Amino acid sequence: MQRRKPSKALEKVAREVCDSDEFVEHIANISALYRREHDLEAGPRRAAVRQSLKAFERHATALGDWLKSAQSGSASKPERDALASIGKSMRGSQHEVDSAADWLARASAAATQTVAAMKSDQKKNGRVAPRTAAEALRATFEHHRLKWTTSIVRGEPSPAIRLLCAIARSAGDSELTAPDARVAMRPKTT
Repeated sequence: MQRRKPSKALEKVAREVCDSDEFVEHIANISALYRREHDLEAGPRRAAVRQSLKAFERHATALGDWLKSAQSGSASKPERDALASIGKSMRGSQHEVDSAADWLARASAAATQTVAAMKSDQKKNGRVAPRTAAEALRATFEHHRLKWTTSIVRGEPSPAIRLLCAIARSAGDSELTAPDARVAMRPKTT
């Protein structure tokens, strides 16, 4: 695992919660995770990833259809001859072709589901980065045997909420408020 150095502000908040180098390193890694997720959901990368998934799905479907066509019963098809010559040059078996066709079908379906999930996650859950970081933060608190609370008492957020807000600021997301962090920390209901 790569050692990450947190910002001074993030390190200060982390050390207020737990004065441990290992804890601060975990928080720095969560901040890097938050930055990746935030960039993916907020920036042009999200659109680029969706486009890439759609292109993969299109090509995988087309190649899967070609393989099915090549394996169909009519022996005079050029696709069947092409597949046979590919098999000879690879010295492969029919099982490998069937496995490739199955894999392409599953991968195509997974790409379609991923694109749909990206759309529905953003609509249903709002932002993904705070929720992902909150899950990692919960695991870190459990690992370090720290009390996990998501309360805001008399305007003062719990240490977990303050830390999630500091992680967001460190990752370049200045929009995450304590109430938003509290919502992200709640267990997901399906």
